[in-house]
Amino acid sequence: MDTTPRLTDPARLRSVRETGVGPRLDADLERFARLASAALGTPVALVSILEGDRQVFPGQVGLPEPWASDRQTPLSHSVCQHVTATAAPLVVADTRILELTRTSLAIPDLDVVAYAGMPLTDAEGEVFGALCAIDHEPRTWSPEELQVLTDLAEACSAELRLRIALRRVAAAHHELEEGRRRSELMLRAAVVLGDATGLSDLRQRLRDLVTEPLHPSYVGLSLVRDDGRVLRVPDPGQSDGLELRHATYSLDEAWPTSRCIGEQRTIVVAGTDQLAADGYAPRVLEEWRALGLQAATCLPLVGSQRVLGALTLGWDAPHAAALTEEAALRSVAAFAATAVERVGAIEQRITAATQLQRSMLSVPPAVEGLEIATLYRPAATADLVGGDWYDVHRLPAPADGSGPSPVVLTVGDITGHDMRAAAVMGQVRSMLRQAGSDRPEDGPAHAVLAVEAAARTLGLDATGTLVHGHLVPDTDGWTLTWANAGHPSPLVLAADGSRTVLRQGDVILHPDLRVEERHDHRVHLARGSVLLVHTDGLLDERRPDLDEMLDEVLTVLARLVHDERLPLDRAVEHLADELLGRRADDDVAILAVRLG
Repeated sequence: MDTTPRLTDPARLRSVRETGVGPRLDADLERFARLASAALGTPVALVSILEGDRQVFPGQVGLPEPWASDRQTPLSHSVCQHVTATAAPLVVADTRILELTRTSLAIPDLDVVAYAGMPLTDAEGEVFGALCAIDHEPRTWSPEELQVLTDLAEACSAELRLRIALRRVAAAHHELEEGRRRSELMLRAAVVLGDATGLSDLRQRLRDLVTEPLHPSYVGLSLVRDDGRVLRVPDPGQSDGLELRHATYSLDEAWPTSRCIGEQRTIVVAGTDQLAADGYAPRVLEEWRALGLQAATCLPLVGSQRVLGALTLGWDAPHAAALTEEAALRSVAAFAATAVERVGAIEQRITAATQLQRSMLSVPPAVEGLEIATLYRPAATADLVGGDWYDVHRLPAPADGSGPSPVVLTVGDITGHDMRAAAVMGQVRSMLRQAGSDRPEDGPAHAVLAVEAAARTLGLDATGTLVHGHLVPDTDGWTLTWANAGHPSPLVLAADGSRTVLRQGDVILHPDLRVEERHDHRVHLARGSVLLVHTDGLLDERRPDLDEMLDEVLTVLARLVHDERLPLDRAVEHLADELLGRRADDDVAILAVRLG
């Protein structure tokens, strides 16, 4: 009987792979072998799983060496293959005289004489293999023994089915998680790339954006110049590389990026063999090997009127992109093209815009027991207005006299460095004030949700982050209640030098994120503490460790407010100077409060 077609059936083999078993001990399946041996009184019992060209024994009792240690045999030694091929039990009193089995090498090598095997099946009826009992002498199997073996085989099948189900759930969860990460990449692309202030900055932001979710070993940005040649934008983080060795090239040269731009389509290279087969220039192969690449994808940057260039991602290992990754990369390329057009269109900076920005920032009120300091510093690389802001004001005391008048503290960052960002920032700030004044008793989270709902109604693209809080005095200090929408965590420096990072928060503001619930968080702040809230411009985006950066901020702040005993406004200025230098790469808004 030729068992090959059934044993090599793709659906059956896929089911076998999904069990995750192989020629190694599996404690649970070994238990079924022991139970079968004990119940039927046989010297040998096996949980035999049939692969395409061998059988493996994740569970076995009584096999001689070397089979017991190897836990596998070729099909020449398999009686269980017939159970698998027929999907039916096989009961043999003496394998030496049965036509089907008498030539099997299992008889002389494994001493298989009497055999009883029951199929192990998945939920769709595909047969993994068999649970079998083996005797070294001829034997007539009783109906009771066969029923016990049948019951054990069904229980063993249930165990294997459960493993498949769990693996499928894990795979689905992994796919869902990967999809979520790709979706976050698309959302972050709009935020991260929209703030780029120059080509080098954009190049670095692209690299930082895709590195964590996609793990490329190389990220390249190539742009078509006015003279028709292609320029590779250097990576600010590297002093040598492809961008310096071949800084410019013609569209007629056979580079993957030139084909991507010229043909206005995504180019995928799966290895060195493909480079040669597709007729790329010899120096392309040289650079490919110098970069240690095994796979690459080039995506065209399609602008409003023409193809602007190409975005390249390369990997140092084989890489097959899932559909969700392809969609995410196309979105990143689209946002990158928009950023390239915006950067290219900026020829001069408008100082008046920064003055407009400053005019929209509130003057903190005088509050007994609080020393409040604020700072706004525009990006040194651009005089365009941005979306960073702070706001401090007081709400009316509750009408029922249940508490004091809250001091409202807000620090936010609306995406962009343009008039639109400033306009949206002004609207968000005003809506937050209105929402808080209408229902102050509902807390900061309610006000943020109200602003998001209003923005959706108005069609306002309020994308960004913010911290919005209420500060009220209590018996021995102050209570801060705050909501955080994807913003850098507020920092607390206590009078005794201890430090706290208020990490609690929710997702960013974005019109595509239909947030149904945001959360208020509450903390008691002792007198003498300093609360610091800032936008992300205070942090160095080139450094990967966020906790290390926050600790540096607190360390500098502690020295300024404790050791040097500076007034808080001077301490905040020195903090910005020391962390950023006299010139900053991004807008920065800082709000600090010393609690008395």
